[in-house]
Amino acid sequence: MTGDTLLFMMGSLGRLVKRTFDRNLRSVGLTFVQISALTFLEGHDGANQKEIEEYLKLTRATVSAMMDSLAEQDLVVRERDESDGRAWHIFITEEGRKRVENARMLSIEMEKKLSAALADDEKEQYMRISQKLKNVLEEKTC
Repeated sequence: MTGDTLLFMMGSLGRLVKRTFDRNLRSVGLTFVQISALTFLEGHDGANQKEIEEYLKLTRATVSAMMDSLAEQDLVVRERDESDGRAWHIFITEEGRKRVENARMLSIEMEKKLSAALADDEKEQYMRISQKLKNVLEEKTC
């Protein structure tokens, strides 16, 4: 039963894409979720940890450990929030931006390879179907 269900196929494909991309990202020295956090910070520089948690849908402990690791690699810097001494604002560094750009190039290459397997109408159909399913899951009615 498991191999022929929509849920199994979606989960299997998601894991395979993440595992393949993580393997490709080793050359950049980061994981998919770390790159996702840095990419978020590119557009939301100075975000607080809670905003990052919400965007990545990860726990406080997971994001805190990840920010520690990124800070140790000089990819982000933390600055205390002057109005709330418990909170931090997180900024991406120039080195962090370079790593994101390297990862972006790897992502483009991987997407080209995957896209080559589909006709244009299949890509459009896949995107429409994926968005519909994503909307259902985001409603939290499952």
